[in-house]
Amino acid sequence: MRPVPAAVRTAAALVLLSLVTAGCSGSTDSVQAKSSPKSTQGADEIAYYRCLADRGIPLDTTDDGVLRVKKGKDNNAAILAAEKKCAGLRPAPTTVLATEEDMARARKLSACLREHGVKGYPDPGPDGDAPLSNEMAYAMKTNPDYREANRVCDPRPEDDSVVGG
Repeated sequence: MRPVPAAVRTAAALVLLSLVTAGCSGSTDSVQAKSSPKSTQGADEIAYYRCLADRGIPLDTTDDGVLRVKKGKDNNAAILAAEKKCAGLRPAPTTVLATEEDMARARKLSACLREHGVKGYPDPGPDGDAPLSNEMAYAMKTNPDYREANRVCDPRPEDDSVVGG
């Protein structure tokens, strides 16, 4: 067998190295693309969450690929400030009209919360949800009196109730 010149061996080694490197870098991306689910969020909602992230608010991605503000010991003042800065990017909610039964339950909840000291708690909209300002949502999560009123007025588990969001 004839010896292969050094230049040919070097060139072959470089071609092989480039193929291996290209294959490795491409395979990770294609695996991630196949294994990560497609988000159901629209571009405008993603832009809103990216705006929050740009202002230092930590985000989580749910199993189905949806961006959410990371729960935990967050700086609520920073979140409120970021939400105000990014408010123009927040997509308009889609309204699904509530049933009469849902509306009656929502009206009863709003009235009960006001009776138990949650001043200014709004009446529900046509979708059955009460449109809370950022300040009211923050107070519902942090004010012990409001949390107690919610516990009394809404017997659902906290994750499903007004405060749980």
